[in-house]
Amino acid sequence: MYPSSSHNALAIRESANNLHIAVAETFAMPQARAIVDLLRSRHARCNRFFIDVRQVTRLEDDAVSALRDALPASPVGMQRIAFKGSQGFHLAVNGNRVLIVPEHAKHTCTGNCPNCTCGHKKARARSRNMARAAAVENRGDISTTTAR
Repeated sequence: MYPSSSHNALAIRESANNLHIAVAETFAMPQARAIVDLLRSRHARCNRFFIDVRQVTRLEDDAVSALRDALPASPVGMQRIAFKGSQGFHLAVNGNRVLIVPEHAKHTCTGNCPNCTCGHKKARARSRNMARAAAVENRGDISTTTAR
């Protein structure tokens, strides 16, 4: 769940002019009403709305119908609303997107990760250069102490 404000068992956060709404385990009528209220109240200042239903384990039929009936009537264009998770197929109406996010996405490294251990060429080169720099630094210390 998102760490930001909570509204009727929803977690809400704004990021880059987008509103992210995460729904807890049960999607019931209060959550459906809250989502519609959020869409209406923030349609002017948010570009897109992402409704995360990946944690939902139970959909109540009346809440699903209420949301599906209210979405086309909302001032938000349907292409601006995206559902995250396979439960989104039950909630989406014509024009909405459903994003399927893999549970454990494979790490695709470009070698720029801090403390990268995946063996990417850039990361190996960076660690090799750091080791060389440390060795040169240590040799410099040793030679100055023996020269004295």
